[in-house]
Amino acid sequence: MVLRYKLEYSSNDYGYAKILDNILKKKDTNYKIKKDDEYITLFVEDEEKSLLKISDELSKELPLSIFLKDFALEVVPQIPPENYHNTLDSCQKSYCSNCLAEIKKKELTSYYNPFISCQICGTTSNAKSLDIHENNHLLNFKTFKESFEYLAKKIYENKIVKIKNSQMQFTLKRFKEIEKEQQSLLCTNIDSLSTLVVGSKQKDIALLSLEKPTIKFNINTIYKNNHKVDFETVDITYPWDLVLYLLSKELHILGVNFLVVEEDSKADIEVNYENSITPPKISFCEDRIFLLENSCYDKRLDEVYNKFEEPSKSQFLVLLDENRLYEKSILNIFISSKYNDAVTFYNPEIGGFVDILDYNLPKNISSIFHDISKMENGKTLLENYQNKFPELYEQALNSDISDLKTKSILNLWKIAEIVLGIDNIYKKASHSLLQKGPRIDYKLKQSNKNFNKEFDFISFIKSGMSFKLAGVDEKTLSLGYVENFFYMLSDLVDSVNEEQKLDGISLCGDMIADDFTNKLINKTFTKSLKLYYNKDFPIQL
Repeated sequence: MVLRYKLEYSSNDYGYAKILDNILKKKDTNYKIKKDDEYITLFVEDEEKSLLKISDELSKELPLSIFLKDFALEVVPQIPPENYHNTLDSCQKSYCSNCLAEIKKKELTSYYNPFISCQICGTTSNAKSLDIHENNHLLNFKTFKESFEYLAKKIYENKIVKIKNSQMQFTLKRFKEIEKEQQSLLCTNIDSLSTLVVGSKQKDIALLSLEKPTIKFNINTIYKNNHKVDFETVDITYPWDLVLYLLSKELHILGVNFLVVEEDSKADIEVNYENSITPPKISFCEDRIFLLENSCYDKRLDEVYNKFEEPSKSQFLVLLDENRLYEKSILNIFISSKYNDAVTFYNPEIGGFVDILDYNLPKNISSIFHDISKMENGKTLLENYQNKFPELYEQALNSDISDLKTKSILNLWKIAEIVLGIDNIYKKASHSLLQKGPRIDYKLKQSNKNFNKEFDFISFIKSGMSFKLAGVDEKTLSLGYVENFFYMLSDLVDSVNEEQKLDGISLCGDMIADDFTNKLINKTFTKSLKLYYNKDFPIQL
């Protein structure tokens, strides 16, 4: 009897397939593993009773992964005669359940040893001891457990501990209360998350996954009210190496459920060790995971990225490479809080990229008002606006926008914010309870060209002023600005698809990793074209 396990796995990394291989090596059974673009396929041949046992053991021994989306299991006639060679994985992983089992057994020499070598996940270390310094003196302990008990006690007593390893340097201190937006916390007890943040089973599971990512959580209402917190989010991670795990285990015993992680040079105690990993930072949006930061990817992609100076094209080229799309016709949408936005078309027949959309930022507000005055009903609109909002009109007219250099939708919204007196259009739109906002004009200037289309910024501002004069509130007006931007992009996709017949749409840039952005993309974009994203490479460098 042959069982086929088909695991939907969104990473190009072979590490998970290797872990699966290491687990099955220890079992007396015939198996083959194949990794392709979207799946890891496992074939196991054995007696029915043995297959049931193996399935049960795999469910317990195979670690969770942020890249593992789904799996299917079915009986097949035989193991297909194929080449099952897999590329070796070079990325070091976090610990697995086998590691934890080894360090928890008091009778073993590996008890509380954070530097074990694991035959399942491949965790290895040449280190033999922790170097712990206090007051410029190296401390000595008889056992690893004593060292972790000592460190936990010091943190409990509000001492600051600096961690220095082969990958990073940071300090840990006892958590008292959230002090700033997106503060970084290390959670020692996963059950305590609900006291601080809005619960999410998906995020909780991801924290415990093989990758041990840092995840942004929304602070819960009770905590915000009790501690007078006026911001929304905090970054949380779970111990990502065994040193931090064992330290957290001792802290949990003392009732310390969270630690503050900071890049600070001042500390009372310093801990040095060699092997560790740099955990990725991820974002959850509409059941999709985006890698905001990640060091575990094919380093060949760095060379691919560096082929262009423009970040939008660099990111697009990496995305094409990761998804093996060089022979496809793809339209890429790059939306960034840091770089120039871009809508770029790629087709192998044209041998490169073509820019579809160009944002030209105005030099000052007075030029915007001047151009509006020349439009139909523009002069009357300006007079009415000045009469109804005299202070706002003068303030906008005297505002300096020369520091807005990046050609991005965020900067276009910033100019609209100045003219309309709105604080953060995107944030207000994301908090709107309405399903639809007013129809803000997102027009492209008339042109015979299908590329480098110029955005009509004057109509964009004029329509917002009209709605403000009509009494539309800030949240509703903000929703109109953000929502109609994505409708414009959707129309561009349809237009290019009619001309060039697209095989898919690709999306990158850090704004793509926002939950509200994803909701609007799902709402406005055609479902007939597949959406592509980066796999292991961060969504923006």
